Amino acid sequence: MFARRFIQQGTLLLSFVSIHAATAADEFEQVLKPLFAKSCVKCHGGEKVKGKVNLKEIANAKQFLARPKLIKQLIEVIDGADMPPEDEPRLTEAQRANLLATLKAELRAATATAKGERIPIRRLNRFQYNNAVRDLFQLNRDVFSLPEKLMTRQTIYLNAPKMPDRVNVRSLTLNPADGLREVRAFPKDLRASHGFDNQANQLTLSPLLLDAFLRLSVSIVESPDFNENTVGVWNTFFKPPAEGIDLSADTRKRIAAFLKRAFRGPVEAATIDRYTAYALAKMKQELSFTESMKKVASGVLSSPMFLYRYPATDAKAYTLASNLSFFLWASTPDTDLLRLAGNGDLVEPEVLDKTIDRMLADPKIERFLDTFPVQWMQLENILAATPDPKKHRLFMLDKNHPASLQMLCEPLLLFDAVFVEDRPIVELIKPAFSYQSDFLKDWYTTDLKAPKVDEKKIIEENKPLEAKRKAAQEVIKSAQTDLDDFVKSIPLIMEKKAEQIDFTEGQAQWEAAQQKALAESAALSPWHRIGPFGAGNFDEAHAKAFIIETDVDLGKTYGKLKWELAENFVDGKVHNLSGGNSATYLYRTIQSGAARELELSLGTDDSFKLWLNGKLITDKKITRGVAPDQDKVRVSLVKGQNKLLFKIANGGGGYGFYFKTQSVPIPFPVVAAMQTDAAKRSHKQTTTLAEYYRSIAPELEPARKDVESKREVLAKALNQEKDKLNKLPKPRNPHEVQEEMNRRYDDEMRNKLRGGTFQRVAAKDPRYGGVITSAAMLSMTSGPRRTLPIARGAWIIEVIFNDPPPPPPNNVPPLNEDASDENLTIREKFAKHRENPDCAGCHSRLDPLGFAMENFDITGRWRDKYDNGREIDASGTLLRKYKFNDIVRFKNSIIKEDRRFAKAFTAHLMRFALSRELTPGDTLTIDRIVNKTAKNNFRLKPLIKEVISSKSFHERN
Repeated sequence: MFARRFIQQGTLLLSFVSIHAATAADEFEQVLKPLFAKSCVKCHGGEKVKGKVNLKEIANAKQFLARPKLIKQLIEVIDGADMPPEDEPRLTEAQRANLLATLKAELRAATATAKGERIPIRRLNRFQYNNAVRDLFQLNRDVFSLPEKLMTRQTIYLNAPKMPDRVNVRSLTLNPADGLREVRAFPKDLRASHGFDNQANQLTLSPLLLDAFLRLSVSIVESPDFNENTVGVWNTFFKPPAEGIDLSADTRKRIAAFLKRAFRGPVEAATIDRYTAYALAKMKQELSFTESMKKVASGVLSSPMFLYRYPATDAKAYTLASNLSFFLWASTPDTDLLRLAGNGDLVEPEVLDKTIDRMLADPKIERFLDTFPVQWMQLENILAATPDPKKHRLFMLDKNHPASLQMLCEPLLLFDAVFVEDRPIVELIKPAFSYQSDFLKDWYTTDLKAPKVDEKKIIEENKPLEAKRKAAQEVIKSAQTDLDDFVKSIPLIMEKKAEQIDFTEGQAQWEAAQQKALAESAALSPWHRIGPFGAGNFDEAHAKAFIIETDVDLGKTYGKLKWELAENFVDGKVHNLSGGNSATYLYRTIQSGAARELELSLGTDDSFKLWLNGKLITDKKITRGVAPDQDKVRVSLVKGQNKLLFKIANGGGGYGFYFKTQSVPIPFPVVAAMQTDAAKRSHKQTTTLAEYYRSIAPELEPARKDVESKREVLAKALNQEKDKLNKLPKPRNPHEVQEEMNRRYDDEMRNKLRGGTFQRVAAKDPRYGGVITSAAMLSMTSGPRRTLPIARGAWIIEVIFNDPPPPPPNNVPPLNEDASDENLTIREKFAKHRENPDCAGCHSRLDPLGFAMENFDITGRWRDKYDNGREIDASGTLLRKYKFNDIVRFKNSIIKEDRRFAKAFTAHLMRFALSRELTPGDTLTIDRIVNKTAKNNFRLKPLIKEVISSKSFHERN
């Protein structure tokens, strides 16, 4: 059995410890100690110890073997060609291989008897907590929003033998789906130094966070969305048992099964009894069965047994099941895993292998793909990318759908493809294909500009159009002249017709009819106005008499104010006035044929007063906005002329009024003339009446119709010519055409930014493809205005080679670009910075890696020159043995180091799987995994399997 195999191996290992120790001592004395003295101690043992590594103080093999971390560090710097330094003689490949073999043998001896490091127990992080609760209750939705889920797959393909050529995915991280209502998640977990959020040393539990967990567990089961429609285990756990069922026994049975799933292993009878007694006590307190079981569920979710993962001393198979499920599913083990753990089969190699295959094919494997690749590639950083909008405006063309959301999907889909099709992981660096959206295709291959219009072509096309339009305009001009001339002649035509007609009798009859109508109605003169009169406040504006209000004299002036005719103040409309804390007066006459009642409809902002024939009839002090028909006022008119004064007073801001009443629809001068005895009318009044009558006289109706008919013919002819002109194509303005092209292009790009279809495209251009030259990586390792070669180099050395650099010294100032010559390249600007001895070491490792990607701008688009016109120098040397002068040769150099990449990738994978920092002993395990998977070209799924089958994964931490 698997467990026995480990015990046998352990016994065998102990029998070789003394042999290894003796061999290791000999190797140290004969090989390493002389080498250290000859080549190392002058830098790592003198007065100033470089790198905090003092080899001079190690006097014998015992002291050396007591420092496995140092041995691991030596292996890494020798293997990475960081040592010897550049100014020292290089090791040959044979020397390097022999030295590494010796150091690895020393490390095996050092770790054979070393005590394992104490690893803290692991708290569930947000993502794991959400998934564990979902699986425990079989919820049909997330418990809370998960913005850390960067890509949502809308096409099902993870269990297919091959990725579809077209998939639908979206990044909803800026607008994640809601979880259960009234449930508030605890804050996002801290990331470890290399990006993983499941590391035990980061998942602490402060008092505030503990309180958040307690409130969270209650809010989940109390959510309105937590019911029989959303909870898959509702009928088996929360639904009351049928009549006749032993309540106590059934409750205990349900709780026992629930606790085993929640606590991920066997549960002591006393614990089951305690939860059962709690549930029954709640029922005795007249709480329903369902509510009582909710209390139990809430208590379980708050238990350390649920919140923490820790190894069981007497149940290694259950620990394996838990570690396996949280590694691949980020959740609690399912029923099959617990069953295999319970009967001991899970530790059998064949059973474990089949179980891993089942888990890799399960839909829940999506959770592994939602976490490991995102955190390994540090893709969350792309969300903080803010390139200068003046130079890269399309990046944030749609603020709700920035380009970063499209970019991050590309490397994740490549990882999905490598997983689904079980491809060698080196294809993450240089694949034969990639998945790109329409937006990304444009981003990589076009100039991201709307098509340029051909101005010369448009001008030539406009010439015949302009000629036709000019001819049409001449015809219109002639037709307009004909119409205008005829309209001007109409008065003369009508005058000649009028000379042939006697209007005396007709006018007399019309006047008589109008006199009768006037007796039953009233005629209103136009308004006169004066104001605004300023006041100290609203009260003063309303109360003070700014004019003689009882006897209006339109000729009188008040300071600089005088009465003015306000013909634009037509009745039935709201009219605005100006001036805060002021008053305005309006005056008009009402001509009535008889004494009668008349209703006035008013509206004011704010208050008003009304005088009729010098008498105050209404005084209303109010603060309001003006609107039609706010007040109805009935007034008593005398026969003949009535004088109406209307005062509107205002507090703050603007103000206005509204006025409407029934009146005769005849101009006021005509009404006044009619109400004057015929014998006493002035010449002007007689002429006014005669002219008005002729304008409506039925005797001239035939002439009016004839004139109107001729005018309509001419107008119709004019309109027909205008229609012809309107139907002619208009000359195009090149500038307007370009603006329209720009608008259309932006609309197209917005639609592409919102799209979710990604297509498999062949990698025809070797510059692109793979995670290193993805727009996501290149954008997130750039600043707003320029690329950051150091950040890009650090990403390569950390993510691809798992050899992260130390943080820069505190006493080294950052590069001051503002003080440097703008004609310099970034490489030249950094040259001075590298002269600092404290910086040179790291820069010698980082700079070549970062400058290799300088042909890509801050958003991952290709460029041959800098903005200042200087050529880009992307040359360098990788690992001191691969010279390159462009990104293609750089990626090819990494491909040649496929074993190194596989080792780094496996280390990342193991660290994620173990949820802890790796130990020197884990390094040896990784070497064994790399050696075993080399025959499969380091395919992804065998790597995952070997990590799970490794000694490190099975050992209790």
